[in-house]
Amino acid sequence: MKTKSIFVALIAALIVLSGTYSVSSQNKKKSSDFKEVYTGTLMATNGPMRTTSFNLSIKDYTPDDVAQGYLAMLVEGNQFDLLKKIKDLDLGFMSAHGSLGRRLLIVRKHELADGKTRIVAAFERWQTFGEVRGGYRVSDYPFGVIEIIIDAKGKGSGTFIAACAVDMKKDKKTGKYQLELENFGTFPNKVMGVMRR
Repeated sequence: MKTKSIFVALIAALIVLSGTYSVSSQNKKKSSDFKEVYTGTLMATNGPMRTTSFNLSIKDYTPDDVAQGYLAMLVEGNQFDLLKKIKDLDLGFMSAHGSLGRRLLIVRKHELADGKTRIVAAFERWQTFGEVRGGYRVSDYPFGVIEIIIDAKGKGSGTFIAACAVDMKKDKKTGKYQLELENFGTFPNKVMGVMRR
């Protein structure tokens, strides 16, 4: 069952508007060249409560002008056009215990008013052979999105969307386009015990 939440809207705004950090390039770097590394635990909130450890290793960030270009691509096309354009980027990786790491395609960072920092990263999500072969509806949700909020000591928590669809929708009142993230699950998963390494 799919739902749209306030959390999803906030992440959408962050992906579009945040990020005041300088970015050296979007080119591939050496696998050991990470600016920041975070570890923690993902806790599933849909179905049986399960936990698994994760590693979020960041090489670089997506600059504002590039993020705006991605939005324009969504207006003119769709999320699969965007994925095709960015799927070879390598801004780091997201890995969970027992799964292969996925390259980060979009990474945004924003300093919050309370001295904390919010990081949002998107990647091409994990898919099983069965769902790809069977053409199940979950295939319409090609992205994974993780949000973490950390304090000055690098500790914090966040939210993880394992299967996410992205689109630009025109607001009927304002006539302006807004980024919409749609979660395939009933609730996003929780991110706990985040630590900067």
